[in-house]
Amino acid sequence: MTKPSRRETLNLLASGAAFVAVSRIASGAKSPHFPKGAIIRTLQKDLPPDALASGATLFHEHLSIDMRPRNGPPPKQAAPTNNVDLVVDEVKAAQKDGIVCIVDGGHPDMGRNLDNLKLIAERTGMYIVASGGYYMERSYPPEIASKSEDQIAEELVQEARMNRYGAFGEIGENPNAAMSETEQKVFRAVGKAHLRTNLSIFTHNAYGTGPNVPKDAGLHQLDVFESVGVKPQRVVIGHTCCLDDPEAGVIKQIAKRGAWVGFDRMNTVERFVPDEKRVKMLVKFLDAGYAGQLLLSSDFTGARTLEGPMYGRTKTVFAPKLAEAGVKEETIHAILYDNPRRFLAFVPKKA
Repeated sequence: MTKPSRRETLNLLASGAAFVAVSRIASGAKSPHFPKGAIIRTLQKDLPPDALASGATLFHEHLSIDMRPRNGPPPKQAAPTNNVDLVVDEVKAAQKDGIVCIVDGGHPDMGRNLDNLKLIAERTGMYIVASGGYYMERSYPPEIASKSEDQIAEELVQEARMNRYGAFGEIGENPNAAMSETEQKVFRAVGKAHLRTNLSIFTHNAYGTGPNVPKDAGLHQLDVFESVGVKPQRVVIGHTCCLDDPEAGVIKQIAKRGAWVGFDRMNTVERFVPDEKRVKMLVKFLDAGYAGQLLLSSDFTGARTLEGPMYGRTKTVFAPKLAEAGVKEETIHAILYDNPRRFLAFVPKKA
């Protein structure tokens, strides 16, 4: 490839959209490699991973959710987002910010409406990845208690095929306690469903939402998945951005084991860890060489806690803060554009 001249470079820099392209050319950066036959499954169609290379992908958002726990009031962070018109407007705003694909982290026990997801995709043209699974024990349907993990896994496999799921998530556990026996059963079931489908998994951790959440909760989630044969490389440990961990100790341990680290609450900074602390933690993490294992998203649920567009905030507000902290544009591009595609891409298994 011919190196651009100084004049050509200056002309390209006149366009903000071209800056990333110049930096990638200058550094000799390569596009990520995907296995033969790998796809990203959206509600609209199966895509080759390169089809999403032109924009950012958000790996954990909520386009349709109606959390109404069976006991007690709904948690504040899970306000309903079944107002399709509102979500359509927010998705269109995200498209203007350069978002090309959104992974919806809802599933039936969250009140996710699959028809609404399809309608949003139709009205916006945004590629949407649907996911499945179970959230946490307090929202499980009653029949989960009496089913075996193999029965749950079989149902998830069938559900994934019928509903065109592109991932399993968000899979979580109740706050302020170790994972319950029932939650461990569900985690193992999700792991077995993954082995039969190759669909990736992303999790929920209650970091920041309770005073007694175990710091090693995310590591324990990996333990459970690995106990049934799941490779950590196919798992995102979520909400690690809500850890007050200045030295990035926990997330380094997660990445060292091969898993993805999810910084996916970029829409609620005032209730968790401020962005200033998050940026410092990520700089420590990136300096340790783990840029290839980081995923960013906002986990927007419709609870408007900040001004401006919500889904695009990851790219338009948080990513520039990383740049201000000295993170190279090339690295930021890879985190937003390449890493999500590497996480989502899978080779489907035959039924």
